[in-house]
Amino acid sequence: MPTGRGPTWGTGPDDMAVFRELTPYAYCLPEAQGGTGSSSGPTARGVLAALRAASRHTFGTDDLAGRKVVISGFGSVGELIARGIEGADITVSDVDESRRTDEYGWVRPDEAYEVEADVLVPAAVGGVLSPETVRRLGVELVVGPANNQLTDDGVADLLAERGIVWVPDHVASAGGVIYTLAREDDGADHETALKRVDGIEKTVERLLGVKA
Repeated sequence: MPTGRGPTWGTGPDDMAVFRELTPYAYCLPEAQGGTGSSSGPTARGVLAALRAASRHTFGTDDLAGRKVVISGFGSVGELIARGIEGADITVSDVDESRRTDEYGWVRPDEAYEVEADVLVPAAVGGVLSPETVRRLGVELVVGPANNQLTDDGVADLLAERGIVWVPDHVASAGGVIYTLAREDDGADHETALKRVDGIEKTVERLLGVKA
């Protein structure tokens, strides 16, 4: 069965319009062409839902006010995540220096995984959690939308050995896919699709055994 294609790192609705010329299995076309447009908003919303559940598991509350959060990757999704976390001390990082802002703290990409913090949000490329990186981490919780975060499956065991809670990326990053399929395949309206995205919070609760 053919699989669909949606935006990923460095691509967007205009690129999907080009793919649609080649295959009907392209999603997130520009709204003017009948698509749902950028999936960044729903993706960020899903990460925030995952973060709420994981924070309750790790810290006993989903209120991150006063906690330190590092977001590695300050693109369209990373910025929306930063704006969705209220009251936290946020530090961001990106390979694009033009993304730097006085609104948040800033570190170089090679420093982001060494900052002493409460939460790390990988929001750029994959393959960032290796055995070497995990040994340097100074956080209790890792939740982010970057795909394929682990360099190999054994890294999950290393995170557990260090007592670091990690929400698998295919769960945390699912908001964009959930929203797009709800709208474009199932014909759901905007609010209904967002409710499905918010269901990621319950999924993470079940994964981590969070008590209501």
